[in-house]
Amino acid sequence: MRARVHRSEEKGRKSVSWGEQKTIVLGDSITEGYGVSDGECWVDAMPGKNRNRGISGDTTAGMRRRFAAHVLRDAPDRVVIMGGINDLSEGGTLAGVEENLFYMYEQAQRSGIVLVPAVCVQPDFNELLNNDWAAFLPGLHGLPEKLDALAQWIRAYARDNGCICLDFAQKFPEYTHDGYCRYFSDGVHPNARGHAIMADIARKILYP
Repeated sequence: MRARVHRSEEKGRKSVSWGEQKTIVLGDSITEGYGVSDGECWVDAMPGKNRNRGISGDTTAGMRRRFAAHVLRDAPDRVVIMGGINDLSEGGTLAGVEENLFYMYEQAQRSGIVLVPAVCVQPDFNELLNNDWAAFLPGLHGLPEKLDALAQWIRAYARDNGCICLDFAQKFPEYTHDGYCRYFSDGVHPNARGHAIMADIARKILYP
């Protein structure tokens, strides 16, 4: 699916700093903060007026269905959209994920909301293959390649449309030289240390 090119709304839309703007973060369990305590989720640790719209287990299809109620109705200044891993791990297609993301990206920009496409942190695939995840994730085979292809598509959309890309997949490994697995609770969900890294990445990209 080809990305429609939009001129970024960010520069002329608001005179206030991003820290004063209302941001909605739409996603799944990694956005919601599954497995970490209140205040430890990367969304909660960011500065500014942030509203967490993550739902554990959600897919991009589910995010698309609730987009009007959870994003457009609140009329935020900007929206961070991150999803796709649940779709693909459950056997969904890459084309379907891209179609859902494309719809939400376009809806946000048509509504004058500053769009921030996000690339999710990559799972610890070694851990995934050595625990019980494979028993109920039909899409686990080939998941690394699918997630890499999705990441490239998201980056291309952001680049072609003048959007800032919140690229956790690219930046997260720079913090984990002492062992990638130390930052996950189960191979998929970052633990408190992992969320602290995500918060630091988000602050540096979104609040320079």
